[in-house]
Amino acid sequence: MRNLARFFIRVFAFVGKEIATILRQPRLVFTLILGPFFILLIFGIGYRNTARTLKTVFVVPEQETTRALINQYADNLGQPIEFVGITADEAEATAKLRSQEVDLVVVTPVDPLGNLRDNKQSTFHLYHYEIDPFEETYIRLLGREYTNVVNEEVLIAMADQGKVEAESFQVKLGQAKEQTTAVRHALEDGDAAQAVHLAQTLNDDIGLLALGVGSGLALFSSVDKTMGTGAEAGLIEDLENLQVKLLEMQQMDTGKESFDVEIETAVSIEQDLDHINTILNDYRTIDSRVLVSPFRSEADSITSAALQPTHFFVPAVIALLLQHIAITLGGLSIVRERRDGALELFRASPVSAFETLLGKYISYLLLTSVLATILTLLVVFILRVPILGHIGNYAVVVLGLLLASLGLGFLISLLAQTDSQAIQYAMIVLLASIFFSGFLLALYRLWTPVHIISWSLPATYGTSMLQSVMLRGRIPSLLQLGALFTISILLFLLSWWRLGRLMAPE
Repeated sequence: MRNLARFFIRVFAFVGKEIATILRQPRLVFTLILGPFFILLIFGIGYRNTARTLKTVFVVPEQETTRALINQYADNLGQPIEFVGITADEAEATAKLRSQEVDLVVVTPVDPLGNLRDNKQSTFHLYHYEIDPFEETYIRLLGREYTNVVNEEVLIAMADQGKVEAESFQVKLGQAKEQTTAVRHALEDGDAAQAVHLAQTLNDDIGLLALGVGSGLALFSSVDKTMGTGAEAGLIEDLENLQVKLLEMQQMDTGKESFDVEIETAVSIEQDLDHINTILNDYRTIDSRVLVSPFRSEADSITSAALQPTHFFVPAVIALLLQHIAITLGGLSIVRERRDGALELFRASPVSAFETLLGKYISYLLLTSVLATILTLLVVFILRVPILGHIGNYAVVVLGLLLASLGLGFLISLLAQTDSQAIQYAMIVLLASIFFSGFLLALYRLWTPVHIISWSLPATYGTSMLQSVMLRGRIPSLLQLGALFTISILLFLLSWWRLGRLMAPE
């Protein structure tokens, strides 16, 4: 019992010593408490989730029509593109780009109509002067979106033209129906020869209608066919079916006594013509923009809170800051005592390496836990970042993160010979964490073998699990949590072994 009491006395002597050492440095305490919060605060204030506006000049051939179209749509390009002007000199535009007077040069196709006739696509060439790969990707996406807008405008023009065609088409449909009615009356009167003659004339007229279907009507026909239930064919197919029925009627036996079948066919043709007329009426009432873009998308999150763009980065920043603070404190603790000669005193005292290390663990764990608590309160109540999950799950993740980070810090302190070496090692770990922990890039963007580095860093586990707890409201991954505490135990054992060798009598 006495030995156990002495054990706790020696352990907590180190706890009191380390805490007193920190508290005697008020500037350090102030920096440790408010420094991380101010970093988060400035990041939250400074971050802007807005698309970059690119000053853009268009290179357009000396064609009044093309220039008029560019000027017409210049004000409708949206925020990403700031219309600067039009020039016919590509070299002049490129020179402005190189001098960074503009951000983007768009070279329009010279002869888009000729390319269309030659069964070729016309290309908008976008020239930029960016070296950031993310900005290059942004410009490619912007070019794709801009091309989609141009293609949509072309289709809208086709649809508008189709509505004009539909009006004259309906007039001809009315005439065709009158002819069909005349065919039916002739059959009802028994005048088969007249019916055949009228059917032939009607067939020729419907054939001309099918040939005269313009691009706009063909566009609607294809949309109607694609989006229909399958029971309705397209407009051209409907006209072709009418021709088949009329051809059968022309080949009827004019000498027979009853024409009931042919009369039913004539009635069917009248109904088909009415159906086509109804389709055209519907077509003329549909907005052209809806016709060419019948679908749109909306993305909604199933999280229980509205998250701001900056909220996504907060868990990663918390994990990174806590790891760096813990590693820095642990990394400077033992190397400082080696420099001051305290380890020589420990060798001569009854204190063991285990007691020394455990006391340091407890003291720095208490200190960093207080820092983590204050940082969390400031983040939640000042920055308004939610914690959707249970606070107990959050605390367990932070505990594992601090234990692993302290273990890594103590190991660094035991390997380093000077303060500067310990600081350099801590900075290397910080840089590795920025690039490989998921803070800067998602892990899936990294080459798979590099994940070995990622999952050897406490910040990787902290970032992943804190995001899950804070922003998704889920429990942390048991596999990741187990791995984090396993790393903590391994680092403690390695530090214990290394400290034992340093404290062993020479």
